[in-house]
Amino acid sequence: MLSFSKALFLAGLCAVDAIAIPKNLKGDLYDIGTQEHLFPLLAGSGPYFSHPEDYGIPIDPPAGCEISQIQLLARHGERYPTKSKAAKLFKTWDKILNYPRNLNGSLSFVDEDYEFFIQDISNLEQETTLENSVNAINPYTGEMDAKKHAQEFLAQYGDFLEDNREFAVFAASSKRVHDTAQYFIHSLGDKFNISLNVVSEDPSSGANTLSPGYSCPAWNPDENDDILGNFSTDYLKELATRLNGENHGLNLTTKDAYNLFDWCAYELNARGYSEICNVFTPEELIHYSYYNDLVAYYQDGPGYPMIQAVGALYFNASIKLLQQSEQLDQKVWLSFTHDTDILNYLTTVGLFDNGKDLDPSRIPFTDQVFHKSWMIPQGARVYTQKYQCSNDFFIRYVVNDAVIPLQNCSDGPGFSCEAKKFYEYADQRVASQDFFEVCNVSSVSNTTQLTFFWDWNTTHYNATLLDE
Repeated sequence: MLSFSKALFLAGLCAVDAIAIPKNLKGDLYDIGTQEHLFPLLAGSGPYFSHPEDYGIPIDPPAGCEISQIQLLARHGERYPTKSKAAKLFKTWDKILNYPRNLNGSLSFVDEDYEFFIQDISNLEQETTLENSVNAINPYTGEMDAKKHAQEFLAQYGDFLEDNREFAVFAASSKRVHDTAQYFIHSLGDKFNISLNVVSEDPSSGANTLSPGYSCPAWNPDENDDILGNFSTDYLKELATRLNGENHGLNLTTKDAYNLFDWCAYELNARGYSEICNVFTPEELIHYSYYNDLVAYYQDGPGYPMIQAVGALYFNASIKLLQQSEQLDQKVWLSFTHDTDILNYLTTVGLFDNGKDLDPSRIPFTDQVFHKSWMIPQGARVYTQKYQCSNDFFIRYVVNDAVIPLQNCSDGPGFSCEAKKFYEYADQRVASQDFFEVCNVSSVSNTTQLTFFWDWNTTHYNATLLDE
């Protein structure tokens, strides 16, 4: 028997005549929702999920406290793979598709009317939607994620929004980022007066950007390759050997084995269920997940000292908004960008940094706080709450539906940090972190300041959208 939610969803499809119902509708109906336990292991490429460690702290402000400012930095929603990633996936898919005999074992599903999830290359780089999904019953589209997020935002901050119905929203100029912001705004309803500002990602934007990594010529993603090279790839060899053993002559390589994990994640975004996800053992998924933690840590996180300066650009702007909250008319600040930009920012804030570098020689199960996919899944969201209790102000962070206290400042109501102490903490985090200088931004731009939060109503940001 169908669940009520699935039956209701199907009933709504009757009104969407532009969407094709897949041949394997019944199978997908029962399979969708059975793979959500994999989301935390998919390195941020799969659908959104809440942070697994919420510490039991309510997201609502403590009793007797009232919100005085809300900031959001969010990632675009679920998407198709990038063009470069898709090229790798097609190579692996072609190898499996052109296998001259019947496929056995884990890959036997391919011979059972399976259709590869990338059916239109124009969808690459783009948000998954009800219209471009492989089937109409996919609950994990970026479109629906953004709309659901907006409804949760209304439910969480409805009272505060009653007096703050007019505000600007900011989006990086990638089309999928813009689309996420647009879906979010649309779902808020027509009682709000919202101005969507599209901020250019071009390096010439310099410091006036939501994507500082693009304006950082000094950033070198290969800086710590020697550290990453110490992580064992045996899990990929074992996966390829197992699949080749089931299908003699298939000749999957370790690169193909790695591609299967991306296939799993992006097919979930586009179809809602992925049979390739069932190929992996739990051990293989854990090794894959930790390897991507290592890459994120040493390329975009605390393991690369330059990153704190990159993240300081947005963090400094956030602090300035918090300090000016009583003077600014706008109390709601919503921004949308990419995963690495959020990760850079979180690195500077220091929420997921216990001072212990990730070890490439082993998986540190008991003392690891840095999990890439827990921080920046598709649709990731980082809220900064500022609230007033009596005559005092307090600040705390909510990351993917979980209150994450600052390690050394959490003795305020709701495990928050008293505003004065927070600003002192922030000063320490950004001390000597000059984004413009450290990143050698002058080689691509002479724009030294982030100003769009303060001059949007006169500058009217409307950058050209990029299909990337």
